[in-house]
Amino acid sequence: MISIIIPTYNEGRQPLALVDSLANLPGLGEIIIVDSSDDGLSGGVLRDIRDGGRARVVPARARGRAAQMNQGAEMAAFEILLFLHCDTRLPADAVSRVEHVLGHRRWGRFDLRLDDPGWRFRLIGYMINLRSRLTRIATGDQAIFTRKDFFVAQGGFAGIALMEDIEFSRRAGRRSRPGLVTSPVTTSARRWISHGTVRTILLMWKLRLLYRLGADPDRLAAMYRTGR
Repeated sequence: MISIIIPTYNEGRQPLALVDSLANLPGLGEIIIVDSSDDGLSGGVLRDIRDGGRARVVPARARGRAAQMNQGAEMAAFEILLFLHCDTRLPADAVSRVEHVLGHRRWGRFDLRLDDPGWRFRLIGYMINLRSRLTRIATGDQAIFTRKDFFVAQGGFAGIALMEDIEFSRRAGRRSRPGLVTSPVTTSARRWISHGTVRTILLMWKLRLLYRLGADPDRLAAMYRTGR
């Protein structure tokens, strides 16, 4: 059984849809939502989820996806941790696939597809998966998973505003080659649609390059939020 950890911030009704999608997932141990929202809608939805017993919902001690996921990992009751973004959906066989991978690896990620069937978005998903295979770097929307003892031994996610997934992948990759679940997670294409596919791809490349060159993650996070 696994602990699924979901960081949220002003997600509206998305957490409810996500929790509903996980309700009948075989092998699910618990869902932990660590929330830093400051909007009324998200708060009401999360209270309904908590009061209905569908997930543990806790307020974040500190805002930021890395801090929230680290907090969730501390609370987790099960040995296998899976970190899930609010707009990402797991395949039905996710738990058995993760358990199989962790039989011979210490951590891993899923292949990814976007929820828009257009050819551009199929190509983007293919290129993201190819990049991960070549670089052994996983991003958060690929549902990173690991064993709790290994996660703790790596120091968890670095407390930075952006690129915590890439930083974890680099540190974890020095100890263990990542495993791969080929049954894809499905994640939202909304950012590519709203900001434009080419513009979004170029922005992502720019952010990763600047991070490798030592740019301040706070500055990169501001660029990511504004799409510039």
